[in-house]
Amino acid sequence: MKKSLAALAGAACLLFSTVAAATPYKLDFTASGFGTGVFSGTSAPQNPVKGSISFTAASLGAAITSIDAVDLTIGGHTYETAEIGASLIGDWYVFGALVNGVGVTNYASDDFYLILSDSFNVFAYAIDQGFDTWVTQSIAANYTELSPAPAAVPEPGSLALLGLGLAGLAGWRRRRA
Repeated sequence: MKKSLAALAGAACLLFSTVAAATPYKLDFTASGFGTGVFSGTSAPQNPVKGSISFTAASLGAAITSIDAVDLTIGGHTYETAEIGASLIGDWYVFGALVNGVGVTNYASDDFYLILSDSFNVFAYAIDQGFDTWVTQSIAANYTELSPAPAAVPEPGSLALLGLGLAGLAGWRRRRA
């Protein structure tokens, strides 16, 4: 009886535990066909802009939990991972430099944003040496799920539940003895 009760309690702890899964993805993109600058009407200093951003999310279309790598140079500025942020707004992924906030560009700063969705795409950038912002909606983008995906890791709450269940069983067994 005691062994079956302990086995039942252990199975219940495992049954109610959850696993946090995260999948790494890589976004490769090319933005081209930039028009003249929004403010001065000057030609875009870099056309096309090509790059990649690696990120982690529970699934494609889910909120991004981390930016893992960046390969992007615009106007001589090579972006570092710590300079890039991302957000999910409806079905829109928004990537961008953190200098003025993701989704905003400010002229005379190294800045960009990239919006990708099922119905709307836009890429805009500014450079430190220029007093303008250049924009295009001509974007080729491809998401790739990177392999192998990291192993699932039990969440701390699940481990705590398992530990409390085992501690309770140990205490119950001592009282019965």
